[in-house]
Amino acid sequence: MERLWPRLAVPARPALAVPSHLAAPARLAAGLAGLAAAAGALAVAEGPGRSTTYAGRSAAGAALTMCAGLALIAAGLVICLGPRPRRTGDLALLAGLTWFAPVWAAWQGGPPLIPSLAMALGGFTFPLIAHLVLAYPGGRASPAPARALIAASYVEALLAAAVLALVRDPYLDPGCLANCNVNVFLVGSLPSLAHAAGIADRWFAAAAAVAFIAICAARLAAGSRPARRRLIPVAVPAIMFAAVVAARAVALQRTTVEDPFNAALFAIFAVASAAIVFLAAGLISGVVRARAERRAIARIAVNLGEAPDPGSLQSALAEALHDPELRIAYWLPGAQRYVDASGEAVPEPTAQSGGTVTRLMRSGQTIAAITHSGAASGLESHLGPAIALGLENERLQAELLAQLGELRASRARIVETADAERRRLERDLHDGAQQRLLALSYDIRLARASAEADSGTAAEMALATAMEQTGAALEELRELAHGIYPAVLAEAGLAPALATLADTAPLPVQILQADDRRYPAPVEAAAYFTVAEAVDDAARRGADHAAVTVAHEGGRLVVTVEDNGTGRDAPMIALADRVGALDGSLYLKQTGCRAEIPCASS
Repeated sequence: MERLWPRLAVPARPALAVPSHLAAPARLAAGLAGLAAAAGALAVAEGPGRSTTYAGRSAAGAALTMCAGLALIAAGLVICLGPRPRRTGDLALLAGLTWFAPVWAAWQGGPPLIPSLAMALGGFTFPLIAHLVLAYPGGRASPAPARALIAASYVEALLAAAVLALVRDPYLDPGCLANCNVNVFLVGSLPSLAHAAGIADRWFAAAAAVAFIAICAARLAAGSRPARRRLIPVAVPAIMFAAVVAARAVALQRTTVEDPFNAALFAIFAVASAAIVFLAAGLISGVVRARAERRAIARIAVNLGEAPDPGSLQSALAEALHDPELRIAYWLPGAQRYVDASGEAVPEPTAQSGGTVTRLMRSGQTIAAITHSGAASGLESHLGPAIALGLENERLQAELLAQLGELRASRARIVETADAERRRLERDLHDGAQQRLLALSYDIRLARASAEADSGTAAEMALATAMEQTGAALEELRELAHGIYPAVLAEAGLAPALATLADTAPLPVQILQADDRRYPAPVEAAAYFTVAEAVDDAARRGADHAAVTVAHEGGRLVVTVEDNGTGRDAPMIALADRVGALDGSLYLKQTGCRAEIPCASS
């Protein structure tokens, strides 16, 4: 479900929409018409319909009829006169009007057009109730089976009303009682067709009622807990009403005339009336809850600080709407993806079973998508300008955090690539140039031995000098390879690598603590080079001693190097970049440093 944000985007107006300045007067007029219909129905029940209608049967029947119809009309007015009139309010008004139609059909002696219209409209109560409930609370029915049931119910009710209006002569219908009146729409009397149409209409209504119950039960089962909590006050009475529709069809199959003095039929009518009253109460309670949620959301703007923590707006909205499953995803136009309030990438929000996705727009661009309970209707109408500003600010904050995360990831990739290149160079030097120099040294030794055997003093001296130079080059090459990336670090781990470093350092280095456990390769490399660069820096500052401690504390590898050199006068930028690339921290003192690197031991 995609809606547009009030005051931030202007929704397109449907071609047949009622102008906004006429909507409220039209609904008020409909409410007054409903009151007039109720009053007229009561007058008919007390007069010509006393023995032919449920309202005229007894005071209880009249009370049930009036309470049910007026409750629907009141619920429709409450919904329609709210901040944003909903289709459900219009449907409730129409259902309340058609509820009185069977009583008006009994108006003997009145203008023939009125009972004729009442006979035609009486069959639309169930389709209107089904549409109202299946479209609750957002005004649009989903999924497809619900829309199909609504369409089929309207079409069948229209066809049945048209057939009965054109071919049914009430005076020739043995089953007529309350509707045994003049039919001004009669074209030609076909009693057999009218009888078949009446039976088909009843059984179709029964089948539609069963399907309606199944769809409502599925919605309740599939919905989240907040959705069920919102739907139950409306869905349960509607299921009760649908069950009564099916029971009425079964009861009428056993009797020719719908006699209001039949105890079973009156009991069915009483249950139907009670269900309608409870349904209307559920609709009104939904409006009251929505207004309370709107006030709760309005208070969020007051409670939010100038710089709220990421995710605080989502938590506040979830609490205000009593929907713990509410999630906000922010759209980043540049990256073309959604992120959460912390800047972490999230999948594109989609409506899950029983849920809704409300997309908030500004100038035709998506700002955020809110995934929430499907029963939280009109969410965008609850969000005022203050919350709009809060969402926009949090989106900008999420975009900044996402860029920061990408920067950190980029730094980590750079360091990882550099370390991989160091390892490659170390392997190439060890397996290539070193091996060739070793082979050359061996060949020179053979040549020198041959020269000694032939007593070639000059050649022997030249070869000896070449051997010395080759040995020196080989030693320098070994030191270079070791400095690029020590093989012992990759093969044996951090502790042996630090021990080797201490043996070859330019000053005495004492390893106070370093266990033999293994850590991820980037973490081990960062710790090793922290110690190596700190020791070299200590030597440059005239230190004659350094102490190293490596400890795993609370998911972080803590590396500490202390020395007794002169005060440090320059930051260790390269080392800070290396540690920072792993989201770690480097703390420098005059004669020491401390690095904290996030890690998990392996």
